[in-house]
Amino acid sequence: MLVTVASAKGSPGVTTTARVLASLWPSDVVLVDADPAGGDLALWMRAPDGSPLDPEHGLLTLAVEARRTPNAAVATHAQPTDGGLPVVCGLQAPEQVAGMGPVWPAIGHVLSSAPGAVVADVGRLGPDSAALPLVEASDVLLLVVRPAVESYSHLRERLRWLARHNPGPRGMPAVGIVVVADPRDSRAVRDLQQLLAHGAFTAPVLGAVALDPKAADVVAGRVERGIERSLLVRSVRQLVEPVYDLASTRHFAHVTRA
Repeated sequence: MLVTVASAKGSPGVTTTARVLASLWPSDVVLVDADPAGGDLALWMRAPDGSPLDPEHGLLTLAVEARRTPNAAVATHAQPTDGGLPVVCGLQAPEQVAGMGPVWPAIGHVLSSAPGAVVADVGRLGPDSAALPLVEASDVLLLVVRPAVESYSHLRERLRWLARHNPGPRGMPAVGIVVVADPRDSRAVRDLQQLLAHGAFTAPVLGAVALDPKAADVVAGRVERGIERSLLVRSVRQLVEPVYDLASTRHFAHVTRA
């Protein structure tokens, strides 16, 4: 099962959402940093002994193997981290992105075929995104947005584009939306649902991720403290089941057909 997490524009909290979602996933999971603009997880996370992760071992080495075989093992390119979550580190330099070229579809196939689940941060999504083949191969695309007029405008345009985009027989993944909002903003989800319904968009708003800067600093490795009971973790925990259910609709249908 492959879950891709993206934004329509800017940085509304995609990497934080992807990392926390993966850490709470109910089955075996690998977190993949697949943002073509450059990965942050190798900087945010540490190995179990506290040492830095190896930024050269991850998506780049997976790409090399995926060129040679469609049965590349994602797990061999993941690194264990403090807390137990295996992570495939992302690209670090622009020339690495350029060098990946036509191997992105192969990576999409490998990630979607991996045992267990894969949660992949693909950064900003658009027609020119190098990681688009990963989105096309995924079971669910989770779009992260902030409650602002300009953010909603970009979201609507991205949804229109996704509705027109035709990647092939398998079609596009199911799409779900989450809003990163102040925990006191009880209207953010409802307002976005109404806006999308008014525009005849069918993508469901699955819920909200709490805008929790202190917990986000911990996720990003800037501060050390427990966040198990934080608003951020509690809010993402509420999203796990709807995201899993949405992904299952496509994933198990594909497995049955195969």
